[in-house]
Amino acid sequence: MSHNTTRRRFIKFVGFSGLGIVLGRSAPAQEESAAGATQPLVDSPPVLQCPDANGMTIAWAVNALALGAVRFGTDRNKLDQVACGDRLGLKAMHERFLHVRLDGLKPNTRYYYRTKTTPFVFHHSHRLEAKEPVSGEIYSFVTPGAGRESGSFAVMNDTHGKQPTLKKLAEKLDAVNADYTVWNGDLVDAYNDAEMAVASVLRPGDAAFAAERPLLFVPGNHDYRGAWARNLELALPAWEHPALEDRRCARNFVVRTGPLALIGLDTGEDKPDRHPAWAGQARFEPYREEQRDWLARALKSPAVATAPFVVAFCHIPLFDSRPDANPGDQIEGFASWQRQSANLWGPLLKEHGVQLVVAAHVHRHRYDAPTEDRPWAQITGGGHDMTRQVTVIHGKTKGDELEVVVDNIADGRELGRWMFSKRKLG
Repeated sequence: MSHNTTRRRFIKFVGFSGLGIVLGRSAPAQEESAAGATQPLVDSPPVLQCPDANGMTIAWAVNALALGAVRFGTDRNKLDQVACGDRLGLKAMHERFLHVRLDGLKPNTRYYYRTKTTPFVFHHSHRLEAKEPVSGEIYSFVTPGAGRESGSFAVMNDTHGKQPTLKKLAEKLDAVNADYTVWNGDLVDAYNDAEMAVASVLRPGDAAFAAERPLLFVPGNHDYRGAWARNLELALPAWEHPALEDRRCARNFVVRTGPLALIGLDTGEDKPDRHPAWAGQARFEPYREEQRDWLARALKSPAVATAPFVVAFCHIPLFDSRPDANPGDQIEGFASWQRQSANLWGPLLKEHGVQLVVAAHVHRHRYDAPTEDRPWAQITGGGHDMTRQVTVIHGKTKGDELEVVVDNIADGRELGRWMFSKRKLG
């Protein structure tokens, strides 16, 4: 089944409303809400995350306490492997969020998978009851690797939980059909509760937007706000870097797709740590320093060092030509660009010939051409207002060049198109 066919089937499901089906399958177990209405057990499509050459994480939402598992394999008709997200002897279980890691995968390989969600009841400590499981639709994905002939990405940003905008973005992302979707920060205004994460992160616009194209999450400043923000890993699991020295940079990533390497960086908040709004709880400045060391290692890794094209993503821009633009280290106002990140990371991006930085935050598209001192270009995306600019930035390698296009889905206009040549290797 093609991705487009699968997505259409999900859209027809009308956002997991009170229908007696889940993902086009037979009637699931239903849980009764406080108001007496029934809710489907599964409350979102699966969202592929944290992809690497040998693994993939799959997250989804539920409406009741449940065990989660994933059946998968390289043959659609033979899903003969099972992952159950077990940790410290217990399988993955939660009343709202489930995520399961698939390990031992092969690079550049298509895998088929389906989720299995089993409602669970604790009557008391020695009487546990597993109810009838619900199986999801069969989807597929391709693991990262350098073996593809071409590589591609698509970017959305600053969505701020606006559902009509998210629906339009999902339609555009489906049409572009890139290898990876980069969500470049500010998914919502603030995370006040779990429901905001379900609606705006796991089923934005009621679309199966990342069931077959993995999501690469880049945090924005708003993604650190709200009383629930520290629970965000329930919906957006952090990267489990194998090297101990990398684990404090669990939102940074490197993903290789054909000749293209994608790097994720976290600019953090748009105000200095000493700002009174943070009441002493912020430590983003040391975190950016840690990311400098992570980036130095990442740029030398085989996945990046051998890539003809390298694109970095961060939420707050690393450059702004306006002399009065706030660089993020002033008490008054908020950052238009991130001077500390630029000073820490910029020399490394220059040294290793990174061609492009894709940023967000300013809610308007801008192209900053490379200069002698800053040999990488910068493109910023639009915001969430459908009366102004809502952009999808998408890039694809074509032979010896990387073509990057910015489309404004608010009015259907193309805002710009640029070609980047291969960088010098070795």
